Amino acid sequence: MSTQTTVYAMCGFIGAGKTTFAKELEEKSGAVRITKDEWLIRLIGNDPTIDGFEEYDSKICGLSRDVAFQLVEKGIDVIIDEGFWAKEQRVELRRRIDAIGAKEVLYYVDTPIETIRERVLGRNFNFTEDSFKISSVMLDNYLRYWQPPSEDEDYVLVSQAK
Repeated sequence: MSTQTTVYAMCGFIGAGKTTFAKELEEKSGAVRITKDEWLIRLIGNDPTIDGFEEYDSKICGLSRDVAFQLVEKGIDVIIDEGFWAKEQRVELRRRIDAIGAKEVLYYVDTPIETIRERVLGRNFNFTEDSFKISSVMLDNYLRYWQPPSEDEDYVLVSQAK
C-alpha cells in the first residue's frame, strides 16, 4: 500500500447514533460503509427474537468484516458500523487491522442511556425498515453485555447527548 488504508470502526450501544454518524463519515471520507444490521435485516427481518438470531448475527458480523478487510487489502477505506460492544471484539479488530498494515480509527459514540432508551422505544412506534423491534426488557438485557471503551483503548469520542 502506498498510502495507509483506514478502517473506521463504530463502537456504541443500540440507539447511540452509530449508523447516523457512520453515514456522515461516509459522506466526508469517501470510505465504504458496511452496516451489518442493514444486511441482517434484509436477510431475516426486523425481529431479533426469532429462533437462531444470535447465530445469524454472528455469521453476518463475520461476513461483513471479511468483506471490509477484502476492500482494505485493495486499498479502499472502510467504515465498519457494528457496535463492538465487548473489549475483546475491539482488541481482535485492532489485531486484524495491524496484521494488514492499515490504520484504525475507533469512534466511540457515547450517548446517555436515557436518550438511547427514548430512541429505541420510539422506533417501535415510528417503525422504519432499517431498525430492529427492541422492547424495554430486551434493551435492559442487552445492557448487561455492553462494555464501553476503557481509558487504555485508543478512541475518538463522539458525543450524541441530544
